[in-house]
Amino acid sequence: MTTVNSIQKKSLPAFSKLLFLLHILLSIYTLLAYLCVYIPPARFWPAGFISLSIPIVLLGHFFLFIYWLLQAPSKALLPLVVVVLGFPLHKRTLSLHFNNPEPIPEQSFKVLSYNARMFNLYEEKKKFRSNEIISWVTENDADIKCIQEFYNRDNSKIFNTITKISAKSEYRYYMTPLFEGLSNKRGFLGVAIFSKYPIVGYGDIDFGKRNLNKGVYADIKIKKDTVRIFNVHLHSMSIRTDSLFTIDDYANFKENYLDAVRRLKRGFVTRDHQISMLADHIKASPHPVIVCGDFNDVPYSYTYQKMRNMLNNAFEEAGRGFGFTYNGKIFFLRIDNQFVDEQLKVIDFRTHRNVPFSDHFPISATYSLAKDTSRVEPL
Repeated sequence: MTTVNSIQKKSLPAFSKLLFLLHILLSIYTLLAYLCVYIPPARFWPAGFISLSIPIVLLGHFFLFIYWLLQAPSKALLPLVVVVLGFPLHKRTLSLHFNNPEPIPEQSFKVLSYNARMFNLYEEKKKFRSNEIISWVTENDADIKCIQEFYNRDNSKIFNTITKISAKSEYRYYMTPLFEGLSNKRGFLGVAIFSKYPIVGYGDIDFGKRNLNKGVYADIKIKKDTVRIFNVHLHSMSIRTDSLFTIDDYANFKENYLDAVRRLKRGFVTRDHQISMLADHIKASPHPVIVCGDFNDVPYSYTYQKMRNMLNNAFEEAGRGFGFTYNGKIFFLRIDNQFVDEQLKVIDFRTHRNVPFSDHFPISATYSLAKDTSRVEPL
């Protein structure tokens, strides 16, 4: 018995030494992952995969921090330092704010952003959901509505969405051109902006002839000011998430994951080009801007970082909780955003997780043009 205890005492320090060495390597990798957020995937595509792993490695640091507190408290400083160094990135994940009790000023306006999944056009067995999602978008009280995967067919009683939305409170709208892939259905597919305020200028961003993803902008006259609203839908992964959780056949399982890796790589590189085009349009704007859309990228991505170099993020400014916007098996994704010019104040931000009609949850934010507007203060 004494011999067994002696072996255990000797093996524990050996294990701790090995674990600490692995922890040092993990820390080096984590710092590399932080750096990869700033590297354009078009130049070095592995950076996209490395930065995508940040939440996983942070979870590893958390468990190792607990272990070192119990076994060797002095070594717990390592994960603490590594996590603190990445704080500017971590605060993008969790946002804690409370509402200022003062009333919302008259100069405020509300903006909705929603990937409507073509209003469930192809959900043959759940067509009643199409009416529900269209009704929700129509009845929502936002002053400006930015819809991605917007679909309209004039001769349809269900999908005559332009008429339905614009008739409510006399919304004005800007629409992208006809997408040829749906010409046989005589429908419009793309992104759209609806506004209660006058649209005094508009334009579009063509991300590529072969790409469904589009961008539009509208200069909207709000009171005495003009704000440029962008609505964008960046390159989609189109990953079949159900197949990633099916392990009936190893060969198919392996192929599904290899396919997912290929799609991720293509997505990282494509969005790099798209976000550069969008950045040029933002810089050229003569008005304060708000950029709404489905970015199909997480807060630790180069896409997100590129936007944060220019604009604030409404969720970070006034959000609550984690703000996950994807409605699917990989539920822990926040890929829908509203980025805002620092000249505008973010009064409130909401993720509407009680609206389950699409594979995305809608997000909305209230802004103010008044310089003395009180912001939502962090806890």
